[in-house]
Amino acid sequence: MIGLFGGTFDPIHLGHLHAAETAVDELGLDCFRLVLSARPSHRRAPVASAADRWAMLELAVADRPRLVADDSELNRKDPSYTVVTLENLRGQVGDHAALAWLIGWDAYRDLPTWFRWQDLLALAHLVVVRRPGQDEPLAGEIGEYTKQHQVMELDALHARPAGHVYFMAAPMQEISASDIRRTLATGGDARDLLPSAVWAYIRQRHLYRS
Repeated sequence: MIGLFGGTFDPIHLGHLHAAETAVDELGLDCFRLVLSARPSHRRAPVASAADRWAMLELAVADRPRLVADDSELNRKDPSYTVVTLENLRGQVGDHAALAWLIGWDAYRDLPTWFRWQDLLALAHLVVVRRPGQDEPLAGEIGEYTKQHQVMELDALHARPAGHVYFMAAPMQEISASDIRRTLATGGDARDLLPSAVWAYIRQRHLYRS
């Protein structure tokens, strides 16, 4: 089973890496790809350039052999859509490989606003991760969607290539890229929240300074 985690990574931080490596262990993944969203369609444009964010992503995984930096969206001229990324990957790996797309709790709650969101489970499983304190019930359309597709047993993800929603029980770290950017904008120190190579790159390039 191949795991995937998409994001702007603006910047990539230790919370992202913790989630990815936890997923490898908890889900029994064979490979985990961090997919850089170069031009996100559903949020404000990133602060750092796509080139800088890609450089930081490569630095972050350089000493983490279980993680792979994925540039499949980097050279795409159109906005980044998860469903298109998954269609392209499914074309590469075939119909039988299991794909698991990690998605944060907030993003999962807003899933009905995503482009062609109803097609996602035809291409991959969705694995939902939560930060501490994110335990409110799901209601409305996403609540019904969860009832229809949620599985409780991990074996169900390995048994099919796609189609299930699974909530990963492992706790996530409380780290926010927006908080890091605010700290850096005022000249603050965020080295404890970032891979050392990423911290050095940010300082060298003077990124996120106001």
